Amino acid sequence: MFQSVSDQVFFYLKEKIINNELVPGSVLSIDRLSSEFGISNTPVREAVVRLESLDLVTVNRNRNITVSAMSRDKILDILEMRRLLETYGSRTAALDIADGEIAALEKIIDAVLADPADFEQYKRSDLELHDAVTRHIKNREIQASLKNLSISSLRIRYYARYYGEENPNLEESVVQITAEHRAILNALKTHDPDRVEQAVAAHLLNAEERTLKALDRFENRRDREAAEK
Repeated sequence: MFQSVSDQVFFYLKEKIINNELVPGSVLSIDRLSSEFGISNTPVREAVVRLESLDLVTVNRNRNITVSAMSRDKILDILEMRRLLETYGSRTAALDIADGEIAALEKIIDAVLADPADFEQYKRSDLELHDAVTRHIKNREIQASLKNLSISSLRIRYYARYYGEENPNLEESVVQITAEHRAILNALKTHDPDRVEQAVAAHLLNAEERTLKALDRFENRRDREAAEK
């Protein structure tokens, strides 16, 4: 697929922000990025506008660009919105998803369980499953909102892992989450909206609990370090 120069800058920065290579509060310079890519300022500005629309960067009145912060309140808002929309959308997916699509997702999950140490493979499987639910939502506004939330949710996952040491045993965490994904697929096989909604809701509530525990660890560590200074 053809990518414009602006696309390349956008995807490059988006990936670095999501992965926490560019941490919240990092300052971005259009001139420096233009020099780094060997391009004019215009495509960089276009990329920044797209990043701002996804709430990945903040542009203040003086046109200073910083990577957006991830406060506890913001994370809670994103998690709640995702739970409300995705559980609603899952009811449509239950009726609309094809058995062949479910079988393909099961193969992806099997691959994750065969190598739970491969975090990137797990991340892809997680996105595939939630994208499968989103694809079958008939309400286009809800679908668009969930696509944007998926970016924020992925950023939260990396944020919790990076700052809160989400789980000292990453493989154990991957196996646990993938078991929840399996439960969603088993519910989808029944094409029963109530069962699918319940499975998705249980998974998202567990995800919230895992994220908040990671944030607690981060905040406790931060407070201890501040007290020691």
